[in-house]
Amino acid sequence: MRLVLRVVVLSILGCLAQVGTASAAGLLSKQVAAGTAVDRSCTAQRLSGGAGYTQDTVTMPASGAVTARLNAAGGDWDLAILEADTGQVVAGSAYSGAREVASGYAVGGERLVVQACRLTGSAATASLSVDATAISTSGVQVSKLVRVSTPTRERRNELAGLGLDVTEHGGPGFLEVVLHSAQDAAKLAARNFTFTVDVPDLALAAKRDRAADARFAKAYPDTELPSGQNTYRRLFDYGEDMKRLAREHPDLVRPVTLNHLTYEGRPVEGIEIATNPTARDGRPVFVQLGVHHAREWPSGEHAMEWAYELVLGYRHGDARVRRLVQSTRTVIVPIVNPDGFNASREAGQLYMNGDGADTDADGSGDISNEEFLLAAATHPNEYRRKNCRLVTDAAAGNCNQLSLGAAEPGVDPNRNYGAFWGGPGADTNPLLQSYRGPGPFSEPESQNVRELVSGRQVTTLITNHTFSGLVLRPPGIAAQGTTPDEPVYKALGAAMAGENGYANQYGYELYDTTGTTEDWSYWTTGGLGFTFEIGDLGFHPPFAETVAEWNGTSDDATGGGNRAAYYHAQENTANAARHSVIAGQAPAGAVLRLKKTFQTPTFSGSTFTDTLDTTMKAGSTGAFEWHVNPSTRPLVQKASGRAPKGDPSPPQSFSSKGGTVPCANFDTPPPNCYEDHVISVPSGAGVDNAKATFRLEFPAVSDWDMKVYRADSSGNATGEPIASSGNGATSLTLGFEEATIIDPVGRYVVRVINYAAAGSFTGSVTYAGPDPYQAAQQESWTLFCEQPEGTIRSARQVFVSRGQRRSLDLRGDCRVRR
Repeated sequence: MRLVLRVVVLSILGCLAQVGTASAAGLLSKQVAAGTAVDRSCTAQRLSGGAGYTQDTVTMPASGAVTARLNAAGGDWDLAILEADTGQVVAGSAYSGAREVASGYAVGGERLVVQACRLTGSAATASLSVDATAISTSGVQVSKLVRVSTPTRERRNELAGLGLDVTEHGGPGFLEVVLHSAQDAAKLAARNFTFTVDVPDLALAAKRDRAADARFAKAYPDTELPSGQNTYRRLFDYGEDMKRLAREHPDLVRPVTLNHLTYEGRPVEGIEIATNPTARDGRPVFVQLGVHHAREWPSGEHAMEWAYELVLGYRHGDARVRRLVQSTRTVIVPIVNPDGFNASREAGQLYMNGDGADTDADGSGDISNEEFLLAAATHPNEYRRKNCRLVTDAAAGNCNQLSLGAAEPGVDPNRNYGAFWGGPGADTNPLLQSYRGPGPFSEPESQNVRELVSGRQVTTLITNHTFSGLVLRPPGIAAQGTTPDEPVYKALGAAMAGENGYANQYGYELYDTTGTTEDWSYWTTGGLGFTFEIGDLGFHPPFAETVAEWNGTSDDATGGGNRAAYYHAQENTANAARHSVIAGQAPAGAVLRLKKTFQTPTFSGSTFTDTLDTTMKAGSTGAFEWHVNPSTRPLVQKASGRAPKGDPSPPQSFSSKGGTVPCANFDTPPPNCYEDHVISVPSGAGVDNAKATFRLEFPAVSDWDMKVYRADSSGNATGEPIASSGNGATSLTLGFEEATIIDPVGRYVVRVINYAAAGSFTGSVTYAGPDPYQAAQQESWTLFCEQPEGTIRSARQVFVSRGQRRSLDLRGDCRVRR
């Protein structure tokens, strides 16, 4: 079936090229003017009378996507697209500046009102454009969620390498997979994977879930969430909530805009929460992230609710909250991937266009047939995982290139971080769900988080995801070994898991992954980073479940839910025993800068430059206290490698014997389906073969697999495989299988399996010496004292370990000399 997949991939590439280059129909392009600024919501309703806004009417030429863009010279403008007859919001944009992108979906013939609102600032005019892109509502395929049996770690990693839409929901002996077509199911069958169907029709399930959300919202106008939110936010809701918190609580909240626009031109925004939020002090930082993966709506909700928890708790006089808000800083970015999230959330919104009270026979909401057809057609976007990078244009992105299920354009932002980038659990094919991107940090979403973390002393980080009921900590790949901070890491994970009832485990225990957020942030900065896989009922289950996961009333919760778990993370941030402190005296008002530049390795061993650069300002008395991460990166804190004892041997080669027949059976192939090759590893004086890499190469139209066994005295395979490789579509031009054994000794059998091959293969064994010995290292921060900022008066090396407090007097060598 993987031969078929290669043909399908080529066909999809052609289709995506057409979608990516299709021109949108221009519905409107003009300058708009609002003579007065009025600070209010632009998306709450269709405005009537008064000042501060403009309205234009357009008609959808066909069912599909509609996008409005607005740009002004300054101030704060917002944007909304509403149905002319009902006033329902089709799309909105509520960023804190004057660059707005509102996109959603509407049926053909629908009259739409485009409402541009000037909220603040002196810019009275703006450019406005509206475009529509048709989406076919015919030939829609049914997607389903299945539970695949994976009794061993080998089978888990084999499943993760098939190019299917493997979710992050798993448990003892299983992983869950979204099947988007009959071909997906056939791939499982060809590999002898058995599965049961959990959700037979995700589109119909989504319709029912959104109807349940509408009923829940009517029954509970205010929920137990700190904000009282009673339904999933849309992208513009997050913008309005963050602006409201900053506007109403300027002494506690300041807006944060990250450095890079998305491919569709959206800013990525967050808020920072602390007493005196604009001060440049040395408090430790807790970072909360949501929605790396577009379809994981609860991850943004819980991050946003944590902002309300802190702000409102402080206002209500909660002693614990006041202590934490005074002693830490919290940066919350609820939507890391706004392009993908908006496409997903607006596709789901089509199921909510009815009033939620009238229901049809299956208990779903009251929506028109045209809306349901459009909802079904855009449903793959509701389950979009990745960002919206175009396959055919590396510099552009467009979420109107619909997800085609397992073959989806875009990059997985949570496989694009630099540390160990390009290894297991990350796809090389740009159409597959876990595509890692063309290089480490190639995507604006991962660049934004990298620069956010690199510019602050982030001592604790949680990146929220759904769904699996897990608290994950590094390492993401088993070969990396446990972290030097394992006791502290495990204890904090256990404390949080004790509240939400999730499993506390290593990242690789789900399956090997590389290029993830916390694997980069921890190994690079030393700040403790975790992934929360929220709940176990789906990517975005009925909203009532998201509330239950927050407050600890879910079936699995063993304490106060994620609300209580986040308190443990915030307390860890404040606990100086869990990080480091540099304190002392400096000239009043001097800017202190901690900086470190180093090389971070990818999985292949290539490196890229990372720089950590953070600042604080000494107070009016010159006293300072700076809560920082340890100066030594965890990546170099442990010894690795060894001295060579000789030279590696020359490569060995082998090739097809011929005579095998395809069997599409990786686990238990019959004897006529494989051929064995005996490899003897050279040894003796002057030889040091620390690694042996076994590799097969063959034309892409063939598919060979490989297992490596120890050989018995007769040269036969014995025991279980000690290495294996059974990739799906690795390339559109060259197929390969590769596996590496550390410290090989004696003889091995390479079993080459004719999974679905029409030609021959060539095989090789290459040997390498050990990695260079790296003793456990101690690194130092470079501490600069600048007065004024940018003018370096002194620089010194400062070593500080976890739990250590260093006292320094910088007054003598940092003063301005006259």
